[in-house]
Amino acid sequence: MKTARMVFPGFWFGSSDLAAAKAQAVRGVGGFCVYGATAEQIRHFADTVRSVSPYDHLLICADIEENLSEVVTDAPDLPSNASLGAKNDTEGTYRKGLITARMARSAGIDWLLAPVVDIGYQSPAFCEAPVCVARLAGDYAAGAANGGTLNCIKYFPGVSGILKTLSQMEEEEFVPYKHMFRRCDAVMPSDMVFANIDPANRAMMSEKIITGLLRKRLNYKGCIVSPPLFKSRIKHEAFAALQMAFGGVEIILAPQNADLVLDSLEKEFDKGNLFDALTRSVSSQEMLISKVLTSAAYLFSTEEAFEMARRFVK
Repeated sequence: MKTARMVFPGFWFGSSDLAAAKAQAVRGVGGFCVYGATAEQIRHFADTVRSVSPYDHLLICADIEENLSEVVTDAPDLPSNASLGAKNDTEGTYRKGLITARMARSAGIDWLLAPVVDIGYQSPAFCEAPVCVARLAGDYAAGAANGGTLNCIKYFPGVSGILKTLSQMEEEEFVPYKHMFRRCDAVMPSDMVFANIDPANRAMMSEKIITGLLRKRLNYKGCIVSPPLFKSRIKHEAFAALQMAFGGVEIILAPQNADLVLDSLEKEFDKGNLFDALTRSVSSQEMLISKVLTSAAYLFSTEEAFEMARRFVK
């Protein structure tokens, strides 16, 4: 097993080096998070790195909040989560997930790091009622699955609960998560500090939140991925990656310096550590890849998928 598989580097079109990404793929990273290109450019990138990867399939992720256009620059925008939530539009939310997935797959992307299941009044939240968020997030995930992509619910334990007690969060923020555990492909913890739970660590680096709360108290059994590290403004990414790996996070997403993180994980593994963490990560990724490759979704061309999006908006 390659320790590098725990890491999904970011690839920023216009600034990242393709040769470096190919070298990372050869080294055995588990996938990539892509940023800022047309569907054709992303599809070409996905084909290129997959062709040199040692694995049967390399996962390509879209790190989005609302719309695929945040990553795929020529993708049409779809209705906001808040607008769908305001109308309690379950059918529209399902179609948003379905069409987003179809557009993503047409661009070579097979994992949507969405939906956001935080409770709030504004996008990217669906609405302020926990049961409503749970229902609409489930519709979005069902649409995405039928469109052929994986999903990821975020940001645990719920940004809207940052000033609440744990008992208050049980009644509100945790409701969508508990409802979605059987339907989600991964959970992404927040990069914020929840002082009432663990005042010393960000949620993504907190054993109390990842193991004590998510795994044990809420009994979540699935995959856990980090937030994209470059967004978290972490100064010591290698240390953070190790803390997350030991704390139960299985995939490290988009560090600013992926090679430094890869080196750190490999050195720790060579010391005889991280075997259990790597085993969990590989097992989760194999299950996710199996879902992608055995999906019964019909794959549309980019033109077809984009036209569906434009008709949906009308």
